[in-house]
Amino acid sequence: MSAKHAQGPFNHDPDIGETENSRETTSASSESLPYSAFSISQKIWIIALVGFAGWFSSLSSFIYFPAIPSIASDLDVSIERINLSVTAYLIMSGIFPSIVGNAADTLGRRPVFIVTLALYVGAKIGLALQSSFGLLFFLRMVQSAGISGSYSVTYGVLGDLFTPSERGGYSGIVSFFLNTPPSVGPVISGLLMSRWGWRSIFWFLAAISPCCLLAILLFLPETSRQVVGDGRIVATGANRVFFSFLSPSNLTIDRQIPISKGRSCQIPKPWESLVVLGRPGTAIVIGSFGVYYTLYTCLQASLSSLFVQIYHTSGLVSGLTYLPFGVACAISAFAAGRILDAEYRSTAFRHNIPVDQSKDHNLVSFPVEEARLRIVKYFLVVCCFLVIGYGWSLQYRAHMAVPLVLQFFIGLTIQVFFTSASILLVDLHPECPATTQAANNFVRCEMSAGMLALLDLLLGKLGPGWYFVLFAALALLTLLPLYLLEMKGMSWRQKRSKSATNDPVEEAGMGEGNKQTMAN
Repeated sequence: MSAKHAQGPFNHDPDIGETENSRETTSASSESLPYSAFSISQKIWIIALVGFAGWFSSLSSFIYFPAIPSIASDLDVSIERINLSVTAYLIMSGIFPSIVGNAADTLGRRPVFIVTLALYVGAKIGLALQSSFGLLFFLRMVQSAGISGSYSVTYGVLGDLFTPSERGGYSGIVSFFLNTPPSVGPVISGLLMSRWGWRSIFWFLAAISPCCLLAILLFLPETSRQVVGDGRIVATGANRVFFSFLSPSNLTIDRQIPISKGRSCQIPKPWESLVVLGRPGTAIVIGSFGVYYTLYTCLQASLSSLFVQIYHTSGLVSGLTYLPFGVACAISAFAAGRILDAEYRSTAFRHNIPVDQSKDHNLVSFPVEEARLRIVKYFLVVCCFLVIGYGWSLQYRAHMAVPLVLQFFIGLTIQVFFTSASILLVDLHPECPATTQAANNFVRCEMSAGMLALLDLLLGKLGPGWYFVLFAALALLTLLPLYLLEMKGMSWRQKRSKSATNDPVEEAGMGEGNKQTMAN
């Protein structure tokens, strides 16, 4: 069998006839190959590199929060107006990843990272130079357009490189980059503002983000399975890397980027990210994620102003108040990954399903929802009660140590769900992980933006005690659909898998190769 046909759906040419025997040989050969041709060390470096790009997505928010009072004072506008720039940032963070995620699944990860990071660097320089609220508002939206999609593309790379049985552990590397900003961002902001003022936070990001852009431009290989298969197909054009030491050494298929005549997603279609919301399991995960992320965002956005009002803290101390939450999220990200891998193996053992970590296997007959959600529900219950305690500790002006300790444990518990839900979305949509994460991004960011617009009003009307009680009650309501997903998720997927080949609307825009993946 020639190398040209070694990749099955990636190389399918309808003009070339194949016998049933040759197709079976191809299938057997594919199953014997590892899921990814990249070595372990290459995978770790790639994940670290794209995680570094995702780091700026989170950092851009958390480095900005402590600066809000100073920016409002310097630009002679109210804090409420500056908070509108946070809302606008979140709105754009929901819209643009739909474009970026679909483009990454269609055209490849590498060119998308390069374009979006270049836009981000330009926006940061503009933010450092601007002197009006109008420009601040506009450039924050441009900044969001540039960097917000890196989150979804990073999880796309995770799906490219790792099998479901090992994604949990390696997601710790991604989660570390995505979850250190809540702790280090406000501290960096406080230190920079105490010496050079609020503009220095934008100059800081404008100085370090080009380093990430240069590293990706020179060293990041293309990983998209739509473009390079398991990594052995030689990429061309913008997908081709300058220095190939992070690429597999056994490149055996030297050909152009494979584009099947049957594929229907050659041009990025941002609306396709919302198609996945029509699947009940995906809708439950994304909806629940949106509720907890909104809680997370409102807690963080209100932190600086509440502590200034209640405890009369300075700018630097206000920045330090973000440390407990951020440190807890970073610790939890690593621990959650290990827990989820152990839960995956435990679920396989309970159902007598053999697991080979180096090979992908058919998740249609594997209860992956149980593996990802069984333990998580208990963390969410604890998290909701901690949130209630946090709100009342602020309401009754308890010693500052009390809300800070509660913050730590909120971060420790809520991050387990974020890690689990993100991996589950990759498991449920291996054919378009970045597009699915973009849908998640859209829902969580738009929900957060809406609630942030009401944040000051609700805090003023209800006080922090009842405000966080209502939020915790809403969060607790998500446990019922999550339990339903855990119990019924596999049967829902099996029904969809049986009808996938006969339902072109269901799999619209995912291409022939992707449909084959879904049907397998």
